[in-house]
Amino acid sequence: MTFISTKGVLVGVLAAGISATAFSAASAQETLRMVGAWALGFSPTGEIGQNFMDNVNRLGEGVVQIEYLGADDVLPPFDQPEALVNGVFDVWYGAPNYWAGVVPGGDITELSPHPVPDGGPGSELYDFIVGLYEARGVRHIGHAAGDIGVGVHYFSTNFPVTSIDDLEGRQMRVTPLTRHIVQAAGGESVTLPPSEVYLAMDRGTVDGFSWPVADGFTRYGWQDVTDYMIDQPMYRSGGSIAMNLDRWNGLSEEAQDILLQAMAETQEWTPGWFAQNLEEQTTLMQEAGMEILTLSEEEAERWNTVAVDSLWAYYETIFDAEQIAEVRALFDAAE
Repeated sequence: MTFISTKGVLVGVLAAGISATAFSAASAQETLRMVGAWALGFSPTGEIGQNFMDNVNRLGEGVVQIEYLGADDVLPPFDQPEALVNGVFDVWYGAPNYWAGVVPGGDITELSPHPVPDGGPGSELYDFIVGLYEARGVRHIGHAAGDIGVGVHYFSTNFPVTSIDDLEGRQMRVTPLTRHIVQAAGGESVTLPPSEVYLAMDRGTVDGFSWPVADGFTRYGWQDVTDYMIDQPMYRSGGSIAMNLDRWNGLSEEAQDILLQAMAETQEWTPGWFAQNLEEQTTLMQEAGMEILTLSEEEAERWNTVAVDSLWAYYETIFDAEQIAEVRALFDAAE
């Protein structure tokens, strides 16, 4: 047997080994494709997706990275949740209530009294929410929102409002979430994408609409066709991050931990972000001539009662009595 032991050959062998190792490490990095409900840079809520992606790409270098594919230029927002389930892409960001048709009750964190709506990874509430989504082929990563009462849903109208009773008989553009309060108040709920709200208000097709004011209200120009905003905050709004369950299960534990850490950082960042945007938007709305209406203490309490009770009534058609009792107990733990 002949042994070749020259220095040049040995160096070549070592170099080849190092190169192969480096290639193996590089190829081990996971790349996740992300689509969101709103384009990055336009919607303050969409920036939850941007912040999460930036956190993952910083924390996960060499392990897991996110590649941004687009928003409604890829798929209409309301079609995106089902596409995620089917593996068309891997990661999604958008409003929690967009899951109403795919994960019934998956937006129940809109009623959460916890500072972080889903309690954050490791909490019992978080595990409950994860279970809801897993049953439908989705891995809930997190719901990020403003502080309670900040960055949430409001109604804006072209008629003065002093009471919840004033919504009776009115045509109101709603989201899957806010349709319940409109119907409970005797109004007519109308579903429209944000792109059609301006024209509907301008033509009087609808009398008002719901929107999280902090989420770029004036970027749509709605202040030019809307007279009032009712300063009665509802629910939690914000944005959520979700993954295709099979893709999540295929990740290493290290990669999964990175995603959860990135989400925790996003949830810590979001309250200040929404507070800043709410202040900016309400200032711009008033400068454009909109009037901010404040309800009396008694009427504010009535409004809040209808908002909360109507949503709980909906969830009671989704969950059985045991699940309702469980989630109420998890919410009560925050108080």
